[in-house]
Amino acid sequence: MWTKLVIGGLLVVMIAAAVHFKASRNRALLASQTRNGPVVRLMTWNIGHDDQEKDSRAHTDDLKAVADVINSRQPDAVALQELANPEQLKTLLNLLHRRYTGAIAPMSNSDRVEAVLVKDQKAQFENVRAGEQYALSATFKPRDAETLVLISAHADAFRAARRRTFTNDIVDWARTRSATPHVFIAGDLNLEVDTRDQSHFYTDNLKNDSEAYAYILKYFRDLGRDAGDTSINDRRIDYIFGPRESVLLQAQVLGGVAVSRMDHLPLVIEVFL
Repeated sequence: MWTKLVIGGLLVVMIAAAVHFKASRNRALLASQTRNGPVVRLMTWNIGHDDQEKDSRAHTDDLKAVADVINSRQPDAVALQELANPEQLKTLLNLLHRRYTGAIAPMSNSDRVEAVLVKDQKAQFENVRAGEQYALSATFKPRDAETLVLISAHADAFRAARRRTFTNDIVDWARTRSATPHVFIAGDLNLEVDTRDQSHFYTDNLKNDSEAYAYILKYFRDLGRDAGDTSINDRRIDYIFGPRESVLLQAQVLGGVAVSRMDHLPLVIEVFL
């Protein structure tokens, strides 16, 4: 009799322990603990136009709409591409009520430049030489988070070989920032890695694009992979790459925010650091 009671008691204890320590509960506890960490929100957006006959760079008249999107989403940092001149950066910072600081890359041999906007007023900016172009990096510290680096980059739209050299140089530069483990590469990289539809490819050199993409993935994670197309002609050519151990909360392409003849949509991600 006593033996049965002891066995029954042990069975009850085992069931209670199984319920208390079941895997779903552990996952919930882990998620709860993880969510207590700092969340960083990043955005990338090519604000140029689909208008090769006139001027495909960003138009000053569009900047109020761009600022409205940024103000509504409040990212910690924004990578922008295809600004026409430094004056557009000043205009945009004013429209953002000086909550952000920012800088642009050198004009070099191009008529358009990349920029980074950062909420941290102490952010440090650095030009990144890549191929025959420049990208721009910002090193900053989001609130309650560790220091991170965001690189705004824009690869050649028409020549895959140049895209490959450019992206490889960006990755190699990012890898030298070992003192800052949280490095993100964002921008319009023009990599055509979806081979299901080749009708709108600027180039048939898929080998260069696929190898450039593979090289990035050796060291970084494609955080916007499942967010959808970023161009109005059904192409995913804008990316945010981050540390491979990034805990991705959300990745979203914001539809319906392009104005005039803007042909890209902003990509926004949220990650735990």
